[in-house]
Amino acid sequence: MKVVLLEPDFLAHIYFRRDVFMCNRLMILAAAAVAFLVTADANAQRTPVEVSQPEEGVDLEWVGPTTRRVSPVGRSPYEHWFQENKDKMPTFEGLVIQDARTEPLAHWEDMGVDGLYIKMADYQITDGWILEIPPGGKTNPKRELFEIGMYFFGGPGHIMIQQEGNRPQRVDFGYRTLYSVPLNVQYQVFNDSDEPIRLVAVTSFPFTMNSFDNEEFARANPFPFRDRYDTEEDYTTVSEHTGPNDTVTNLVEDALEFELDAYDHRGKGTTNMHWRMSGNTIIDMHVSEMPGGVYKKAHRHSSDAFILLTSGEGYSLTWPEGRYEDRVRVDWHEGTIFVPPIYWYHQHLNPHPTDSARYLAINAPPIVINLGLRFNNQLEEDLPQIEAEFKSEVEKRRAEYMATQ
Repeated sequence: MKVVLLEPDFLAHIYFRRDVFMCNRLMILAAAAVAFLVTADANAQRTPVEVSQPEEGVDLEWVGPTTRRVSPVGRSPYEHWFQENKDKMPTFEGLVIQDARTEPLAHWEDMGVDGLYIKMADYQITDGWILEIPPGGKTNPKRELFEIGMYFFGGPGHIMIQQEGNRPQRVDFGYRTLYSVPLNVQYQVFNDSDEPIRLVAVTSFPFTMNSFDNEEFARANPFPFRDRYDTEEDYTTVSEHTGPNDTVTNLVEDALEFELDAYDHRGKGTTNMHWRMSGNTIIDMHVSEMPGGVYKKAHRHSSDAFILLTSGEGYSLTWPEGRYEDRVRVDWHEGTIFVPPIYWYHQHLNPHPTDSARYLAINAPPIVINLGLRFNNQLEEDLPQIEAEFKSEVEKRRAEYMATQ
């Protein structure tokens, strides 16, 4: 049973009745108090308990029927940095970019190419970019004290990386390549094709800013992390399947063709693979696939999650706990970027009768686990509304598919 604080008026009433009913009436009052606690506990599962602000100027937001958190929006070092710098770069704020391949971009002076800075939801660990490199073009060289995961639309191209004091090394990429830049290594991306190349990147820059509150420290730090990367000869070819749903590698040449392992935990018939790349310990990258007519179980967690669709057509749902009526639906296809806000349930559904759908998730559970703040909750029983809506979508897609045969 949860502990429930009794309201002052209720306590006053108890004390008054105590003076009137003595001795043999105490049992009646005790039974009434127990009934009140049980009823209040049950109601707390449905109705938020009103509590006062802990201090003036601090925003609280509900993350469950009985739980609120202090919102970081507008108060964290990363939030202050963003407000000071958003006019210096093209920016996007929100939950959904419908197609990263065609999203309008603008010249980003710092990157040297057209691009878009992506600030999703209320995330404080990860942010994102979309960059477009023109034919024969290149980005400005960078070296940064935060981790970066990249996915490429287009190719061929290559990335030149160089550890402090070591020779440069070349990493080749193509369409659907997934790569993670080693921490604090200088890098520059080149387009070797005669068509523009777009890349989607997710970085741990917000976590670095919130940890040190100093941008210069993040962008002008010479320390070489040789325990992670030291210009090894086999750097781009090493690949070891270390266990179910887990591979250690530094380059995934084609994230759509990479063989995945069964992952029935998140939905029968689904598959999944996590990659640990370039020694990085904050950014995690994994791909999941749903066969036609299958959906993943609804779940939520305390870490950021950039979700990039790499194949298929379907939809996702996200909603705050206990408020499914406030859900957001995202219809997706290849190129869609979507994020669930922190602590919101989210569920991915593939209603197509035959085609599978695959998505890439770049998020940050390792750092949350290391800090002892990892929260993960899965709904083992589907909400009736979700099942009914999915059946309707399956029937609709089946009719559309049969009409084209």
